[in-house]
Amino acid sequence: MGILVQSLLLALWAGLCALDQFGPHLGFRKPLLASVGVGIILGDMTTAIIIGATLELMWLGVNNIGAYVPPDVISGTVVGASIAIMSGANIETAIATAVAVAVPTAMLVQQINMLIMTTNISLVHAADNVALSGDFDKITPLHYLGGLCFFLSRAVPVFIACYLGANTIDSILAAIPAEILTGFNVASKAIPAVGLAMLLTMMMKKNMWMFLILGFVLSAYMGLPTLAVALIGAVVAGLYDLIMTRPAGAAVSNTAGTDEEGEYDL
Repeated sequence: MGILVQSLLLALWAGLCALDQFGPHLGFRKPLLASVGVGIILGDMTTAIIIGATLELMWLGVNNIGAYVPPDVISGTVVGASIAIMSGANIETAIATAVAVAVPTAMLVQQINMLIMTTNISLVHAADNVALSGDFDKITPLHYLGGLCFFLSRAVPVFIACYLGANTIDSILAAIPAEILTGFNVASKAIPAVGLAMLLTMMMKKNMWMFLILGFVLSAYMGLPTLAVALIGAVVAGLYDLIMTRPAGAAVSNTAGTDEEGEYDL
């Protein structure tokens, strides 16, 4: 299989993983599963999975919060694992190569993804106008056009990087004006605050505020790790559910039964 065919297949795989991110959510946007496709295409499943697991740990906390657009782990994983496998180096060198290539690739596609999300707003307004006109059949092509934009935003950079080499990604990043990158970086740091505020607003409804305070105390003041806080939260949530779903007349019925038997009169 030539490098051109491999690059095309890798680009196709990256685009499909991107569609999964915005569609079925089968998990192929995660590095560990995204690397499986790379291993199948390049014929080195062992190295691909090892690299995917390494990148999974590195990007474990990377998630979309609110309107925040994180570095794109899909393109970073596909390009990083592909370049590392194509280099033919030993596993230690391959992991180092994958990490070194994955980070700039993910940052580049992050900027492209933010641009795509911004321009796709025009498709939403177009769909609104179509809905007002009553010609609903024209809305479907707008959905496909938006999906195509997300597909190409991953497929094109992955093809360029895999076919021309990882240095191309660095050259593209260097060619982007510093003012644009600075603006995107500022936005990427400010927007998470909006996302967290939205999550806190949802968590503070009804009786949920007590769990938020409990988790904060366990983490900030007692220094417990995230896993420990999550396990304690699961236990507390289970007890809360048992208490709230317990039949209201259960205790009364038991007491009434005891009085009828005459064993104890409390």
